[in-house]
Amino acid sequence: MDDRRVLNRWQINQRAQLSFENSVKPIACTVEDISPSGMRISLHRDLFDEVFSNFRLTFNPDLELDLGAQVVWRQEQFENNIYGLAFNRISQEEKDQLKQYISRDFHDLIVKHWWDGDESVRA
Repeated sequence: MDDRRVLNRWQINQRAQLSFENSVKPIACTVEDISPSGMRISLHRDLFDEVFSNFRLTFNPDLELDLGAQVVWRQEQFENNIYGLAFNRISQEEKDQLKQYISRDFHDLIVKHWWDGDESVRA
């Protein structure tokens, strides 16, 4: 797979919930990695790619992101469906909230990336 990411992603392996417009019940997922430009998630359900055009990602009551994304790649592993998503809709406020969340709850990742020379986590 050709990796064309502009920003490094933080590997957080964090449980979260996906909510979609027509879905009554949120779907549990694991956010394996994330950045302000996209993320990799895994879940036990097989979803149509189109549902990611408008969804809410909830880590906890203090961090809910309203996003739009396109599926860049997808694969099945054991009982999981894994999606590589590129955000095509994320506000600057949500980018800032995401960076604050990573800084607060995953500080060691920022230090690791800083030593690797990743400028995107310093802002």
